[in-house]
Amino acid sequence: MTATPGPGQLAAEYQVLLGEVDPDPLGFSARLNLLLDLAAIVPSRIEGRMLGVLAINPEWKEAEVRRWLHHDQVPPRRHLQALVRLLVARLGPGHDPQRWEAFLVYGSPIVASPVEHLLYREDRGRRDIAARIFARLTERYGIPSSSYDADVVFQRCLQLMQQFNIYEWQDFQAGHMEPFRSVMFPSEP
Repeated sequence: MTATPGPGQLAAEYQVLLGEVDPDPLGFSARLNLLLDLAAIVPSRIEGRMLGVLAINPEWKEAEVRRWLHHDQVPPRRHLQALVRLLVARLGPGHDPQRWEAFLVYGSPIVASPVEHLLYREDRGRRDIAARIFARLTERYGIPSSSYDADVVFQRCLQLMQQFNIYEWQDFQAGHMEPFRSVMFPSEP
């Protein structure tokens, strides 16, 4: 049994922990952009997303919103909570703003994605990207359609897109081909 630390030792340990700064959460911007895409209340990233988000709260500065959308910096908590509630309300019933907030900040696997399988099926943009990836892989590696269950492979593709933060076609890079092939078609050589 270990001895209980005294107040002085606890105070010293606390000061050390207080000096440690956690890095910005990797992937926050991609997850925030995903939620913005799903809520569909501001334009896409290529069509003026920055101005759309700035219109939500005129007090926000372009530089800070840019950090939220592109540099994984989390907004102040009260702004994040209000923004998440606003966006999640557009997703329909069954979506929990607190779960979305936790997912945005921590990501998976710490917080499971609130993006349900059904929601991905409803998102035509992501389905189109997944279909392009699927077609590119089967063509490049000569994978015959009789060798896989298309629905299972398609769902694997959608899951990988989320894990790799692929939310637009330009996010898919040549280096993604092999990892996608090995996960989507594990029995292929």
